[in-house]
Amino acid sequence: MALRLEGATLGYRGGPVVRAVDLELPPGGFVGLIGPNASGKTTLLKAMSRVLRPRQGRATLDGEDLWRLPPMAVARSVAAVAQGLPPAFPLLAQELVLMGRLPHLRRFQGEGPRDLAVARRALSLTGTLPLADRSLAELSGGERQRLSIARALAQEPKYLLLDEPTAHLDINYKVELLDLLRRLNRVEGMAVLVILHDLNLAALYCDQLVLLRDGRVHARGSPEAVLLASHLQEVYGSHTVISRHPIRGVPQVTLVPGRDEEPLPSRGDGRRVHVVGGGGSAAWLLESLTLAGFVVTTGVLNRGDSDWVLARSLGLEVVEAAPFSAVGEAERARVLELMRAADWVVLADLAVGRGNLPNLEAVRDAMQAGGRVILVEGTPWTRRDFTGGTAAPIYAAIREGAAAVVTGDRAVLGQLADTRP
Repeated sequence: MALRLEGATLGYRGGPVVRAVDLELPPGGFVGLIGPNASGKTTLLKAMSRVLRPRQGRATLDGEDLWRLPPMAVARSVAAVAQGLPPAFPLLAQELVLMGRLPHLRRFQGEGPRDLAVARRALSLTGTLPLADRSLAELSGGERQRLSIARALAQEPKYLLLDEPTAHLDINYKVELLDLLRRLNRVEGMAVLVILHDLNLAALYCDQLVLLRDGRVHARGSPEAVLLASHLQEVYGSHTVISRHPIRGVPQVTLVPGRDEEPLPSRGDGRRVHVVGGGGSAAWLLESLTLAGFVVTTGVLNRGDSDWVLARSLGLEVVEAAPFSAVGEAERARVLELMRAADWVVLADLAVGRGNLPNLEAVRDAMQAGGRVILVEGTPWTRRDFTGGTAAPIYAAIREGAAAVVTGDRAVLGQLADTRP
């Protein structure tokens, strides 16, 4: 029992667009199709809605070949909302939605009271009931988009397929629509397959994601398994940071914007850099060194610290401590190991209190053992020392023995460009 593509190769007049793809929408499933433009998402949806016949492989509905079933029989189980808007014909909104009842009517049979009730419910669910007696020609693109969805719901399908249904909607209607789809899925058991370009909405609403690249499945599974920075780099060619939604806990994607300034002056070539930061002081360094190809480690950072969140999102090795706790001996020993294994240690322009003082001590010890330290000193030390002076001689020793003292984060990359291990 499912709507399936099995080894489907699909195309139009030219060569194939999709090659040997297996895709399943099980009863009660909520599956999101994601991927770049021209990756094959719409083509797959057309095949599953009996619009495009597979060149190879087959499409099945509950075990039956989709193309051996009568079209109206398919339409009683599968409804599709295509890309684009219904034309602004001089047709009433309710009349458009009643077209969804055609698969349930005999030839030349008119709509009855139940058909009207189903259509009115679909209008109500999509927030378009006040538009029922208005002409499509009078309505906005977003209103016509919601009416397209209402028409599909009027079919009372088991499987609902939607191609970018939020494309013409304001953010409030996007959330309302996806909330509606989830409610239909959870409460009424309607299976949903939806194409979405907004990866964060896809993570919030879909149980499973299928990531397409060049007509093939690149990754599939839960949002946690699919929305990895490595996958998005491979498929979209974009640098991203993956964090967690503060309420739902699902992955959320943040694009790393292109820089307007000149290219970064250093290439990492696999060199190891350990960054000591905290409180956001190392954010630019963690991101930039990672993108430049360095192997970056960091810590000790308290869990929940903004630098800790970013480091975890970047997939870096982090020595961590409990929230709001002082750095312990075990963490200090581990971070010293990472410093000694690094080609460089970078001490960011951070504030130092008694809780993170062991980080400073570890930098001093690593330097005394032969490690090379770059000290970032954008803010005078006296304004960052919250130890009552305890840290002052340690910081002074680091400053005296550092390989370089720079006044800004960007100068760190310049220094690394000029010096090789």
